[in-house]
Amino acid sequence: MQDLFNAHHVGNSRPLGLSDDVVSTATYGGPDQCYRYTLKRVWDASRPVVMWLMMNPSVATEVGDDRTVAKCQRYARAWGYGGILVGNTFAYRCTDQKRLLETPDPVGPENDAALLEMAREADLVIAAYGSPQHKALRDRGPAVVHTLQLHGIPVYAMKVGVNGRPCHPLYLPSALKPVLLPAS
Repeated sequence: MQDLFNAHHVGNSRPLGLSDDVVSTATYGGPDQCYRYTLKRVWDASRPVVMWLMMNPSVATEVGDDRTVAKCQRYARAWGYGGILVGNTFAYRCTDQKRLLETPDPVGPENDAALLEMAREADLVIAAYGSPQHKALRDRGPAVVHTLQLHGIPVYAMKVGVNGRPCHPLYLPSALKPVLLPAS
């Protein structure tokens, strides 16, 4: 497992421990499990879940969090939810956006179906994919939001940036509440 971890991540980031009350699962696919399609954290199965739609999987796995997934859990707990689902516009596992440009299929063959399934399971869907650095990556997030909206799923953001894109949650204030995104 450590070799697979190293194959997909660069730098010094390593997963954080999970809270003791969390049950966690993840779904992977592709050669060497290069895609992470779903990540689920549940601490109260009797309550609804929040889906977070971000850009690409970082170091979080079924056995450890990254700082972003930990922050998403703090938001969901504060709002009274019992868990989170994490999906990504690009399912290819990497910590550097540039690697998305180097792989033939950064989205992943099963990603769209997984995103739609998670969105249908969630009581609240939050787009939080931020502003991709590379122009070639910028259309995917809005396309996923549009698809979810076409399926009748309202999509929210914690904050919309000046560029009109949903902000990434990591450095946002804890007191923010989700705002509905307009239909695209």
